[in-house]
Amino acid sequence: MSWLVVCAHYILRGFLIIAMAALLVMMMAIVSDVFMRFAFNDPLTGAYDVVEICLVVAVFYSLGSVIVGAHEIVIDIIDYMAPPVVVGMLRRAAALLSAAILVFIFVSMLVPAQQSYQYGEIRLELDMPVWIVWVIALVGMSGGVLASILCLFCDAGRDDIPASQQRDVP
Repeated sequence: MSWLVVCAHYILRGFLIIAMAALLVMMMAIVSDVFMRFAFNDPLTGAYDVVEICLVVAVFYSLGSVIVGAHEIVIDIIDYMAPPVVVGMLRRAAALLSAAILVFIFVSMLVPAQQSYQYGEIRLELDMPVWIVWVIALVGMSGGVLASILCLFCDAGRDDIPASQQRDVP
């Protein structure tokens, strides 16, 4: 088992923990805002921005774990009809295409992030620069790219890991 594969799995597991924490924070912000609005007629300032930022974190940071865990939506009709060699080639082609698309999305996100920094955009309620959210999204997207590359070279990223340890992998 390559130390690079193990390291990538730990990175993706860390990203998944961050995504879960963001979901918890998002849930608590919504519940607190609704409670404060109902009980005291005084909503939490910045709740919308916190929920939006946590949603970005939850989506982009969980992307890698979904890819490496093979939890994406697939239509596997051909898997039952084609020989295993063909299915393996199709999976590698899908991993290559997935990596290429995620790299394209990553590169496409760079220009708006740079413009957000140059123009000094800020969040209205939190008075926080928007480029920070872009950096968070780019780091999360890098986890998706890492997972796609891992699937490309390690056959869904799970063949190098013993069955006894697979439950520990995101």
